[in-house]
Parts: sequence; structure tokens; C-alpha cells
Amino acid sequence: MLKSFPAKVLLFGEYTILSGSSALAIPFQKFSGSWSFELTHSSERENSRKHLLNFLNNHDCQDLDVEKFRAELDRGLWFQSSIPQGYGIGSSGALVAAVYDHFAKNKVEGFAAQKTLAHLESFFHGSSSGLDPLVSYLQKPLKIISPTQVEIVEPDISKLGLFLVNTHRPRQTGPLVSIYKEKLKDSNFKSGCSNILGGDVNSAIEYTLSANKEKLFHHFWHISKFQWDYFQEMIPDAVKEDWRKGLDQGDFALKLCGAGGGGLILGMSKNESSLPGLDIIWP
Repeated sequence: MLKSFPAKVLLFGEYTILSGSSALAIPFQKFSGSWSFELTHSSERENSRKHLLNFLNNHDCQDLDVEKFRAELDRGLWFQSSIPQGYGIGSSGALVAAVYDHFAKNKVEGFAAQKTLAHLESFFHGSSSGLDPLVSYLQKPLKIISPTQVEIVEPDISKLGLFLVNTHRPRQTGPLVSIYKEKLKDSNFKSGCSNILGGDVNSAIEYTLSANKEKLFHHFWHISKFQWDYFQEMIPDAVKEDWRKGLDQGDFALKLCGAGGGGLILGMSKNESSLPGLDIIWP
């Protein structure tokens, strides 16, 4: 029961993947979850057990060994997780990966698991591509070319100047995606997302994978500028001043990390001395 399942961070591709761009997601080991039988009288344990029982009783679990699942719940099983909920970093994805890993009747490895993972996670979101739990299950960075075309990549991001900012504000993805879809009714916005923003996202992924910091920063800045101009509803107030400062000064930049609205914000700096005075939780 010591195996843990990490959170995930979507570095690039938020929203634009819905318009045809690629995306890049990585496992984020700073936060993770694992099964536990620890008999602690905590709200975390009780909430976890309540949610697991609700999942088992109200979802089609034909792919799971239900008898084993119920037996272990009776013994006190719960999912102990440090992944904050409402931050867009895969709290439900890690849980689903753990459920699949421990209780799947016919567990398969690699990308073949995605379909079942998507079905299991649909309980939490209504629908799912299965990509969040796939990142957690494989524990590998994934380049997502389309929801059904995924490849494992090995980016060296340690020297690219990337960092994560904690907004200390949870959010819900659904309403933000609805705003984006409403914006797509504007032909100019739709064209800009597909041709301008999508192009910068694809280039940013390419230069992340090739560890070309200079060219990556060029496209990162342009992503930041496009989101500043057209995604104001998704940018948390807590980071707006620094977001604008980064665009003006040009030595760091901020962008959405997932749907926005709160959670985490992804940043990139040209050097450590240019980091903004925000709550940076990684690196």
C-alpha cells in the first residue's frame, strides 16, 4: 500500500486543446495520494471513505473487483492525499489511477488503460478524456496530440526557468470552460485561439521538449499576452498586477495553468532575480 499517485500539471494546452492544439502534461510529485488503513479520526479520512463508498454504490464499476473493494473499505481503507481539490492538478485523477491500479479486474498497462480510466473518472466530472488519471497512473510526462493520440516524452525542464504560483483560491473548471465556449462564438476570438494562441502553444511545447529556453520564453510571453488580452475572466485578481508587470518588463511572464480562475499559475523567468514576489511553490 506504499505506492503513491502524483498530481499532474498541464504546462501547455489549456483551452487550446479544445481548438486543436497539442498539450503537455507532467506528473507533479510535490502532491500525491496513496491508499491507507491508518485508523485516524480525521475529517479527511471520513470524507475519503464517504466518497469512495458513494463512488462504489453509484457508478458502473464493472471493470473493478467490487467484492475486494468493499472488503477493503470494511477494513478501513481510505485514500490519503495531499493534492488540493479545486486546483486543476488532478486530485480525482490520482484517486482514479489508484482505484484502477489496485482494483481493476483486467488491468492493462500503458495507453490501453485510458479508456477505462476515462470511464471511472466520468463519475467525478460527468465526462472525462482519461488523461489526468493516465498521467498519474503512468507517472510520465505526456504530449497530447489529440484526446486519443498521446505519447510519452522526457522533457528536461529543470533549467528552463519555469515555476508555479499558488493563488490560494480553489475554482471549478466547468463554469470557466463554459465561458471559453461562449467566447468561441466570436469568429475573431475563435480564429485567434486556433491560429495565433494555438501556434504559440505548439511552439512552446516543441521548445520545452528541446530545452531551448530562449525560444520557449518568446512563445511563453506571447501566450501570456494573448491570455491577458482575451482571458481576463480566467486570471485571478491576486496575480493580475504581477502578470501585467511581467509583460511590461519582459524578464518573466505568467500564464494560466489549467482552466485558471484560481489554483496554480505557471510562470517562466529569464533568471532567478526576476522572479515576482508571489507564493512560488515550485521549484
